[in-house]
Amino acid sequence: MKKICITIVPVIFVFVFFCSANAHAGGFQIYQAAAADAMALGAATVGRDDLVSSAWYNPAAVMEFKDTRYNSGYSLAKINWTYEPGNGLAKMKVKDKTQLVPGSHLIHPLNSRYTAAFSFYTPYGLGMKWHDHDVQRLIDSGLYNDPGSSPAGMLVTKAITTTADLKVPYFNSTIATRLSDKFSLAAGFSVIKADFKLRFLSKSTILPATVAWNDFTEYRADGWGLGYILAGHYNTGKDWKFGMRYLSNADVKMHGTVENHPTAGDTYMKGTMKLPATLTVGCVNSGIDRWQLSFDVMWTEWNRFNQLKIDPRYAWQPADGGFTAPKNWKNTFSYRFGAEYRYCEHWTLRGGYVYDNSPIPDTTRNFELPGTDGHIFSLGASRKTEKYIFDVGYSYMVLDDGKAGQIPLNGIGRFTGADNHFLMFSYSMKL
Repeated sequence: MKKICITIVPVIFVFVFFCSANAHAGGFQIYQAAAADAMALGAATVGRDDLVSSAWYNPAAVMEFKDTRYNSGYSLAKINWTYEPGNGLAKMKVKDKTQLVPGSHLIHPLNSRYTAAFSFYTPYGLGMKWHDHDVQRLIDSGLYNDPGSSPAGMLVTKAITTTADLKVPYFNSTIATRLSDKFSLAAGFSVIKADFKLRFLSKSTILPATVAWNDFTEYRADGWGLGYILAGHYNTGKDWKFGMRYLSNADVKMHGTVENHPTAGDTYMKGTMKLPATLTVGCVNSGIDRWQLSFDVMWTEWNRFNQLKIDPRYAWQPADGGFTAPKNWKNTFSYRFGAEYRYCEHWTLRGGYVYDNSPIPDTTRNFELPGTDGHIFSLGASRKTEKYIFDVGYSYMVLDDGKAGQIPLNGIGRFTGADNHFLMFSYSMKL
């Protein structure tokens, strides 16, 4: 029976991976939603060694599992953003839409010294959609005219994003080994699949009054990349445990199409998606009866994303089919706290808090991702039965207001009223 399960589960993982085109998220980095138990703890889990989701958060911490375990679930994500242009114009809101983020994890002991871990998750994703008619109204207002970069005799309005869809699922495979009774290490690789869609509206007027173009342009692309994982876990044997995970950066080569470009028409594009490295370190204390308290610090290498650059794919294409937009993101830290209380044999209660820095400077904040610093509050519960563990987790993220970027939007207006809701259900079982 065990051999049959181990044959089937990787097939399930491959199926989920290639069905990931349906996975969206509201944000860009979605660290806390790999599993419901992790979400409830604010993802302060790198020091834990008793969660199946350690296959993602710290694969070196899986050596405590003596049998094969599987975890799977879905998170429902909903985001809210409001843009206030001022100048007598009405506010606009993102489209009201609930999106799905899946996560699946497998831990399989190979022998007394080695354990394999597999994890599927979408740590980077974006689903930001504004109403076309609202964007058209902004374009027609003339607030975003860009005469400085326009050809003589022509007035070009800066492009305004209406849709930005990004899905970057990871499939991680790792091997962990125990170097001593207290210390274990893990290493492995990530297979990365990226899908990208960007839709924006721009307008050009040949002075004094002839409209040369006023239409939506859409970029679509996908690609594959590789990365690697290194992790460590140390159990003092008393009340403290410590963990570390490093997920490498990766360059994903993207290829796709451009539709309805105002000067190049329908054509082909290429680019490189520069994904950041992350380093997480943390600890867990179980010195209080029935309690586990955890704290993580996570660093993200966002300064790799200094520009969004799209180029024509072939030499024969018109050079103006692409574009370059400065981003100038900065590296960030997030601080994560988690608390777990074992109420009884069957029930466990959890809560968490995260302070999350935004990498986006005021100068480049735009419609595709107007992110700001935020606070995440989370809670959840776990129900254990003879065969299964059922988990539910909820997190609420409230974000600061932020100025519109001077470069993309002439510094006009503010992004306000932002919050994210994540609700996740998952289960774990022995195989």
